[in-house]
Amino acid sequence: MNDVSDAIETLVAHYQRVYEETFRDLPIVNPAIDVEAIGMRRLDEHEFGVLLTPWFMNLVLLPGSDRWDGRPQGSTCAIELPGGEVEFIVSHDGHLGTTLSAVLFRSVSDFPDQAMARAVAVETLRLLCNREAREENGSGDTRLNRRDLFRRFAAGGYRAQ
Repeated sequence: MNDVSDAIETLVAHYQRVYEETFRDLPIVNPAIDVEAIGMRRLDEHEFGVLLTPWFMNLVLLPGSDRWDGRPQGSTCAIELPGGEVEFIVSHDGHLGTTLSAVLFRSVSDFPDQAMARAVAVETLRLLCNREAREENGSGDTRLNRRDLFRRFAAGGYRAQ
């Protein structure tokens, strides 16, 4: 097994453990959703994708270098993606290392099932990794916010397969 798959497996195992030990019986959990790393791909020396849990959905950048190690816990870091700039929050964890995350959904309670949540994650990544998404913005502002993502998602009439 290589470092990339190790990092992704560690991420999923960590959040599965958090779910089982802390969140399983809380009312904020959607029992139709499982912990899953979706669409993980290289972004410079880091792995980038979506972390789906039964209680949230975030964009994540996994450790691949020590680039953000010196930044304070909870500080923000703007990352340029082909579809626009996204503001991530820095997190230092003993098991995961220094990761960056950006909230997509603070709650996944409205998702009917794993397939729909996965479809939203995949489409979000498609938009973020697509330079044409930036050109569609037209405002000259390179930051891509959640409102823009959801507007584009809704305009495309995207549905889970």
